[in-house]
Amino acid sequence: MKKLLSVLTMLTFCVSLSMAQTAASTAAATKQKAKKQTTTATADAKATAAAAKKEAAAAKKEAAAAKKATKAEAAAAAATGAKMKKDGTPDKRYSAAAKTTAAETKAAAVTKKEAAAKTVAASTPGLKKDGTPDKRYKAAAAAAPVAAGAAAATTTKAAAAAKDYKPTVDRSLKGPNGEEILTGPRGGKYYINKNGNKTYIKKEG
Repeated sequence: MKKLLSVLTMLTFCVSLSMAQTAASTAAATKQKAKKQTTTATADAKATAAAAKKEAAAAKKEAAAAKKATKAEAAAAAATGAKMKKDGTPDKRYSAAAKTTAAETKAAAVTKKEAAAKTVAASTPGLKKDGTPDKRYKAAAAAAPVAAGAAAATTTKAAAAAKDYKPTVDRSLKGPNGEEILTGPRGGKYYINKNGNKTYIKKEG
């Protein structure tokens, strides 16, 4: 029994010894692996930082070149007397070419609009000068421009006749206070009242 106990004790000692060695070798391997990963990460971080630094230097150089170009442009614009923005660049709204172009464009647009309105007014009777429909005309009147021309001629003749017209006295009638009755250019009967104005007499019948 003593032998058996001593064998078991020895066996237990060997097993625990081998386990201790395995744990120690595993810990060493893990430590070495972690060290290698840390070294790699450090190298990557250094490379990234160097690239970022290089990019920042290039951007700074470009910004300096752009600022220098802006200053040169501003100096040239100031020499010509151009208006400047707050940031020092020339304000293109005030350039003579921009003003001329804008004025020419506006004039061309107005001319084009007027020409279009005249064309429409000439081709379509019953329109005002600006091309909008004249609501005084009916569709029949708009369809007969010849009649409109004849009416205009008649109106002109009537106006000329009215200008030359001298009223005739109708001796068969008298006004309310004994005024003489006159006949107008279109056949209307009237008398001159005490204020000096015409007062027309209604037709009976």
